[in-house]
Amino acid sequence: MRRFLLILTIIIITLSIVLVGVSCKTTAAAVQTTQKEFIGSDFELSLPQGWEGGRKDELDPIVEKLKEMGQEQLADKVEASLSTFLFWGYDSEAATSGGDVSTFNITGDSSAAFLSLNEYMDLSYKNVEEVYKKAGYSFNIIEEDVVLLGNNKEVGRTIFEQTVEGVKTKVAQYIIKHGSDFWVLTFTATLEQFGQNIQDFDKTIETFEIME
Repeated sequence: MRRFLLILTIIIITLSIVLVGVSCKTTAAAVQTTQKEFIGSDFELSLPQGWEGGRKDELDPIVEKLKEMGQEQLADKVEASLSTFLFWGYDSEAATSGGDVSTFNITGDSSAAFLSLNEYMDLSYKNVEEVYKKAGYSFNIIEEDVVLLGNNKEVGRTIFEQTVEGVKTKVAQYIIKHGSDFWVLTFTATLEQFGQNIQDFDKTIETFEIME
């Protein structure tokens, strides 16, 4: 039984993490059909200065705003994953100026309560490189550790680079276990933007609080 649960968990986690870089609607659909809706608890956080965002039920107006800005491709990516995101945010100043737009999302997983944070992290990235390679993408972990950020006692913090559809980006992904739930918080930026903003990304995670 445990082996079956591990295999199912690997599939769910791998698909969820692939969504970080892939805008393909079929990938989003695969996650929707595999993973039950994550309910979780309420939460609070503060985005970096100049960013905007919203919870799942607040994203439709944000998608429309992106389209009005001429960010149709980004709007399509958000629309393709509406059912997966608990929260989505973006650098609105960059979006307004027409530059490369850094993004942030929160997803959740309640299927792996039997795993520790370290076990969950190991499974999270175990098969991702192979999935990316088969799709013609690249994936490279730069840093992976468990750190203390804000009131969260343990945060799995992984930094990786990826090339998806010819676009190279750098990702900071934070995994927090709360009770039986895993919360996955992800910042994605260009390599240049990432270096300039990683401290702001960490500070946002420090403000993240799950409400009891």
